[in-house]
Amino acid sequence: MDMARTHDSAEAAELLATGGRLRRLADDLVVDLDRARRPLRHAMPSGLNLGAFDHDAVSLAHAASAATGPDHVDFQIWWGVDRARYWRQLLDGEGPCGPVLHEPSRLVRETDGAIAAAVLVSEMLPTAWWAGGPWIPEIFVVAKFQGRGGGGLLLEHALGACARAGDKRLGLTVSQGNPARRLYERFGFRPFRSTWFIERP
Repeated sequence: MDMARTHDSAEAAELLATGGRLRRLADDLVVDLDRARRPLRHAMPSGLNLGAFDHDAVSLAHAASAATGPDHVDFQIWWGVDRARYWRQLLDGEGPCGPVLHEPSRLVRETDGAIAAAVLVSEMLPTAWWAGGPWIPEIFVVAKFQGRGGGGLLLEHALGACARAGDKRLGLTVSQGNPARRLYERFGFRPFRSTWFIERP
């Protein structure tokens, strides 16, 4: 598969006009931590516990898969991806996301220890489009727990921990059509860059 990636809307339109197929359109969002909104404090859903980010890559990969089922907008982008390897790389600080920041990163677990939700925050190095600082490469809620406040609880914790550490901004990427975007916007996240992933004919 020949996949093109572009941040230019005109280039994306040209690729699509010549037979390309849009596989994903994602927006990078950022929130100014000095001005971040604080929605009503989220309570821990019954039967769940918030704790340190200390699970292994295989368990995280399994839980993340349970958060993006066949009806999820991001389901197709994971086809053919070794999720356990992906999570090992994230936890080891490999790749562009940088090392894990342990204080803002958290897991929500069931009473038996199974992962119900997670937020991983890393220290993204400066690039041409990001000044450097905390970035959320992964935040998810397992499907059966979605809509119960777990995502809001994790975001609230991550924003607060980054602000207390003196950080000025926090970023993340979300696919267009992902309902979680509404939650991010309630906390004050706003788009600053779009990326088109287009399969060439």
